[in-house]
Amino acid sequence: MKVELKILINENELKERLKTLGREISEAFNGEKVTAVCILKGAFMFTADLIREMETEVEVEFMRIKSYDGMKKKVDKLLYDVECDIKGKNVLIIDDILDTGGSLKFATKELRKRKPARMKTCVLLEKERKKDFKADFVGFKIPDKFVVGYGLDINELYRDLPYIAVVENNN
Repeated sequence: MKVELKILINENELKERLKTLGREISEAFNGEKVTAVCILKGAFMFTADLIREMETEVEVEFMRIKSYDGMKKKVDKLLYDVECDIKGKNVLIIDDILDTGGSLKFATKELRKRKPARMKTCVLLEKERKKDFKADFVGFKIPDKFVVGYGLDINELYRDLPYIAVVENNN
């Protein structure tokens, strides 16, 4: 697949924002232990870097929700669920991008059923468009464009880029 990419957020911008975001999240949870739930696969790089910036104890869990086929949005489906009991715990759901809000709303609804003490959401990117969900923490607001890199993909490609890039064309 041949695509043209234009860098939107470079590596240094990502690192600097994650430092601030880590502090904001730690303060919001009053330095208490947090169970970070990484939404796979797109948020794995973001989660790894973010939890290193948090100033609190963090345990990590994973959840996988299938939302896209290539660049086409599909119905959200739970493919992999967290393994630990989150009842009474502080939970931070970490996702790569808030697009329509569907997958984050889905994850929040699923995890809320398990009665965590507190639950907050964090996204690396939020598209400037109408959504039916609002994240508690947002790394960057971006234009309504398809992006890849730093964990985000098209058909499993481009996750390895150390920056966020806009897909200019898709042939």
